[in-house]
Amino acid sequence: MECFDVGQDGFHGFLHTPAADSDRAARFAGKALIVMGGSEGNENIPRDLGARFAHEGVTALGLCYWNAPGLPRELVEVPVESVERAAGLLRSRGFERIGVYGISKGGELALLAASLMPDISCAVALSPLDHVMPGITGSGSLLSKGVAVRSSWTWRDEPLPCVPGGMCLPYASIVRRSLRGRQLDMRFVYERMLGDATEQSAIKVELIRGPVLLVSPARDSMWPSDEACRRIELRLRAHSHPWEVERLSYGHASHIIVPMDTGMLKLFREERQFPRECAASREDAFGRVLDFLERWR
Repeated sequence: MECFDVGQDGFHGFLHTPAADSDRAARFAGKALIVMGGSEGNENIPRDLGARFAHEGVTALGLCYWNAPGLPRELVEVPVESVERAAGLLRSRGFERIGVYGISKGGELALLAASLMPDISCAVALSPLDHVMPGITGSGSLLSKGVAVRSSWTWRDEPLPCVPGGMCLPYASIVRRSLRGRQLDMRFVYERMLGDATEQSAIKVELIRGPVLLVSPARDSMWPSDEACRRIELRLRAHSHPWEVERLSYGHASHIIVPMDTGMLKLFREERQFPRECAASREDAFGRVLDFLERWR
């Protein structure tokens, strides 16, 4: 694993490279994937899932985009250019095809980055939304967080248009719904915000210059990602997207549909009631991602 930091390299990340003589690596020759986690803002997914991709033969650059040394301390007006710099590093290492893979907030970023950057020619988004969302203030527990007026992202030093925000999280309602449903439930907060969304804040996925894979749980209690994935697919098809578009929806799965066993899984009722089925969904989705990356041309 090779590490990069903002001060020296312009981004914070971990490059995971498969063994050069690996038969698995031959499946993905010339391809590299930028791997991004969600709003948790830690190194777990960039480091651990990036290593899993490398084990399967995929060169993976796990990228942190906030809450790491040299990066914004809140998920507010985060520069998308960190993805661009990571892609530039991979291009300088000789990779001809560069893709992005992100979960949750990282899925939003993956679609956004791919729509903005010609060098990115493949996008995999897990549990994403289809609009640029307002930023998330605070970097600690849920009680420390709020919804910013400002955008989550900037591009070329300008904030990207976002869904209207500027609100305190309705903690009492979140607690009531979570207790009633016996799982973390913040979906209604995002449904309210998306009710005011306009075309201006929509991610222009039709500008992505390559295949797109969308993965979501059928019943996402964190935010309405399954509905967002359906809208993204419809938007791509309405624009006659010339590359492959695939959408996967899993009945037994939670918002965290990556092949990692984390303590967060217990926050979701589906994971507690159907642990084997949810684990199988995570692994199936990962296998389908690998197959998709192999087809990517």
